[in-house]
Amino acid sequence: MGGLQAAKPKVNWDEKTAVSADVTCDGKADTAVIGYEEGFVWLGVIPGHAEDKQAKPTTFRFTVGKDTQDSFCRVPVRIEISAIECKTEDFDLPGCKTVKGCSALSLIDEACDAFHFYLNSSRKRLTWWRR
Repeated sequence: MGGLQAAKPKVNWDEKTAVSADVTCDGKADTAVIGYEEGFVWLGVIPGHAEDKQAKPTTFRFTVGKDTQDSFCRVPVRIEISAIECKTEDFDLPGCKTVKGCSALSLIDEACDAFHFYLNSSRKRLTWWRR
């Protein structure tokens, strides 16, 4: 978690929430962890090739309790790993490709719609969506 703490020192990264899965679709297990800061929930993803000093964690920040698309209804939040599905009931996910061994992840607060993350191969970065 050192890379995340260095990148976002004011965030309280909760190591108990850490999960490992290949979410960057490079064949190496990445680590995803939730962090909290007053009024915010963070997701940090440490790439599986973190021994490479050039590799930097990816972070996402979400508000809590606001009536916006990028806000959780409450905390705490948990991470759930699943197989990538590039089609939802309503639309195809932009840049999504089904890659064997690659996973998607969701952030769930048990009160409102989850945030779902997948690798957008067109943009070469994690992207999120929610209903």
